Amino acid sequence: MTGEHTATPRKILERAWERVRNAFMLRPFFGLVLFVNPEGTRWTPRRLFNYHLAQREFARGRTRLRSYPLKLTVESTTVCNLRCPACFTGTGEVGRQRGAVPPQFFTALIDVLGPYLLEVEFTNWGEPLLNQHLEDMVEVAARSGISTSLSTNFSFPFTPQRAERIVRSGLTSLGVSIDGARQETYEQYRVGGDLALVLKNCELVQDAKRRLGSQSPRLIWGFHVFPHNREDVPLAERMARERGMDFAATKGWGTGADWDPEMPFIVKPGTGRCGALWYQAVVHNDGGVAPCCLTFYREDDLGRLDVTRTDLNAKTFREIWNGRYYESARRLFTDARARDGDERTACDACPVTIEWHEWRKHEARGGTSTTFRPRRTQQDLINFFWNRRPKRTQTAREIRRGSTGP
Repeated sequence: MTGEHTATPRKILERAWERVRNAFMLRPFFGLVLFVNPEGTRWTPRRLFNYHLAQREFARGRTRLRSYPLKLTVESTTVCNLRCPACFTGTGEVGRQRGAVPPQFFTALIDVLGPYLLEVEFTNWGEPLLNQHLEDMVEVAARSGISTSLSTNFSFPFTPQRAERIVRSGLTSLGVSIDGARQETYEQYRVGGDLALVLKNCELVQDAKRRLGSQSPRLIWGFHVFPHNREDVPLAERMARERGMDFAATKGWGTGADWDPEMPFIVKPGTGRCGALWYQAVVHNDGGVAPCCLTFYREDDLGRLDVTRTDLNAKTFREIWNGRYYESARRLFTDARARDGDERTACDACPVTIEWHEWRKHEARGGTSTTFRPRRTQQDLINFFWNRRPKRTQTAREIRRGSTGP
């Protein structure tokens, strides 16, 4: 007997990933893909021109850009209610001042970047819905014609009134991290989470959509597959379908040794440049601008915007976007000797960078992409950032009180 009910967890994972791949995405880099969801984006001549310009500058490896980022990732808040074991916030690490991004600062940021952006993502290392101003910020982006997304653990008290706020805000997609179909499997990674509460909150949003006659936000059941929950995948997919949710299963995020090297982790490693340095701006609650969403500590920021200002003019952002640290990081992917330069960033020793240089050496010897055998995996990438700890003179208490950063 074959079919849906006899599909293995691996087959369901691969099928779910194929659906995820149908989303709009930019060039793959080192096995990762920079996703941009254009659903809800209002295309304008300026956005279209900026999109093609960014693609061209990436392909040519330009280090000083005329284009603006296509995607903005905002750290809505640096706090979370769960204790996930492979998350900096969940394990109690302090990367920067604790708190939420000021809504006035976010509005000023959209004033600068909004005309060019395709998507704003409101999730990084914290739980975005713990920011009580989140819906207001989503509405600012949605009014500007930008697609909006966030991912939540949804394991906290929620109300029908706030569900309506979420729907009215214009949020495009709402991902819910549910790594199990049973409480005993779900809570092994989402430590402190309540599966029944999560599912109840999903229903509140679906009910609000029905009352308001809205098709958005699109709810997505995000399932991270681990050894302890892989047998739950078929049931979880069925539960998602019964609740009108899309289902997206991906390999679970872990640290240390790879628990299953044969299971696909997003896509296979590639030989391209790191697209985050050309396409994506990652802005933290304290104004820190990071090279990618994998960095956590303020010491790895490439610049800092003043969160107390309400006038972030284009020149200020471009001073960082085309500043010496961003240019130095991009130069790592244009010049084989770039890693011997004076400017040092997290990108310098990143496995993405090292693998790209290995690829260039292979190519110089007459090799091709089909004969290239990457020595580093996505697990190496995760471990690189996980094990990266800055040497600090400030204590954690001083950082919580606030700091200016580099």
